Amino acid sequence: MPAKRELTMRQIRQMLRLARDGVSAREIGRTLGVARSTIQDNLKRASTAGLAWPLAGDLTDAVLEQRLFAHAGVRRLPPAS
Repeated sequence: MPAKRELTMRQIRQMLRLARDGVSAREIGRTLGVARSTIQDNLKRASTAGLAWPLAGDLTDAVLEQRLFAHAGVRRLPPAS
């Protein structure tokens, strides 16, 4: 089951910019009106996806969403013996 996206792509871009500027997850959450844990989760997703501010100019919202949430909720099976 795909992860529930709680932030808009615009908020995710703002979150990445603020994080790059050294703003804490708690303060980013206050700015965007969401929980600190939501920010921490999305920052972790961005890091795992290799995303950081500034994003490439041609990175569309659809591609950004795909990179952040494509594998959410997918359970990996152990390799066959």
